[in-house]
Amino acid sequence: MLLSLVCACSFRTHEALDAPALDVTTIPDGPIALHVAHVPDAQTAMFDSTASLTIGTATLDTGSGTTMPSLSTMLPAGASLTTSMQEGGGPELALLEVGDLTVTGTLTVHGGRPLVVIARSTIVIAGAVDGSAVADVPGPGGAGPGSGSGAGGAGADDAASYDDSGGGGGGFGGPGATGQASGAAAGGSAGTAYGTPELATLEGGSGGGAMSPACAARPAGAGGGAIQLFGGESIRVDGAVLVNGGGGAGGMVCSGLGTSGAGGGAGGAIYLQSQAIAGGGLLLAQGGGGGGASNYNSNGEGGPGADGPATIAAAAGGTGPGTGISGEVNAGGAGGYRDAAPASLAAISGANYGNSGGGGGGVGRIVIRAAGSGPSASPTAVNVAL
Repeated sequence: MLLSLVCACSFRTHEALDAPALDVTTIPDGPIALHVAHVPDAQTAMFDSTASLTIGTATLDTGSGTTMPSLSTMLPAGASLTTSMQEGGGPELALLEVGDLTVTGTLTVHGGRPLVVIARSTIVIAGAVDGSAVADVPGPGGAGPGSGSGAGGAGADDAASYDDSGGGGGGFGGPGATGQASGAAAGGSAGTAYGTPELATLEGGSGGGAMSPACAARPAGAGGGAIQLFGGESIRVDGAVLVNGGGGAGGMVCSGLGTSGAGGGAGGAIYLQSQAIAGGGLLLAQGGGGGGASNYNSNGEGGPGADGPATIAAAAGGTGPGTGISGEVNAGGAGGYRDAAPASLAAISGANYGNSGGGGGGVGRIVIRAAGSGPSASPTAVNVAL
């Protein structure tokens, strides 16, 4: 099959972005008419699959270290699931290579490596490809709690006043939110943004910061994963591709003490590349909510922050029981979504035994590399030229 070459420039809001020059990688049955981003040409030159793969409900583990990727359903003859170094550096990749791919149910993706799907002809997502973090479990290539280049800072426990501040939210495409301060205890630092808008490196989001260390702390939210889809002819998303961040845990009460809430994890990365991308579905890389704080007066525990939702919306922060000492509000902050920053509540009073909520996780990054626009995205997608 010989695919025609198309090179058209599209734009992102406020600023155009240039992409690398168009390449043609020759494979045995003809050329793929685009250089596959992040994958070395030597790897795609070995790609010769014409197998059709339809996935209903399945799980793909991208593996890490010496553990190879695996899929819970059988691959058709000619398809392959392997690993590759990333072009230009960055984490090692898991590669699923097929002739064409259709997802009708939910393909859940986890593991230590980002996932790249390379289809010679078409990819159709009628269901969902879900590489989101679930609470403290990261998506594929995402970072765990308190980890990653944009990790949120841990909350603090002031020994004199027993005030506890919330953990900060993780960052990636945008910064996380600072944890809520409490009296003399400063809030956990906000995770910083990192990487480039065009995703020069395919990587996932960072984890949120830990709650105060007064008890055996529950974990912060993890970062969303990284998923790239390449279709030699076209990609259609009528369902969803999700790499949301995980919610931070709520504070607890133990030995007469209470703790703050943990920070939410940041959204991960989605990268779509094809000559034609269409569909009315969703691309979501939203932050997780911060955990709510416990309440010393009522002996109540804080609620966990929500994982990033499957709609364009903020992940809710965890609930804080009662009004607390001096009327404090100790709920967690909401996660970031679309073009909205994650939330952090104002510092609570300096009264003793105050506990504070965790900050929300920041958004991830989404890139659409095609001649036209793609599905609805949160955060807003960056469009780059083929």
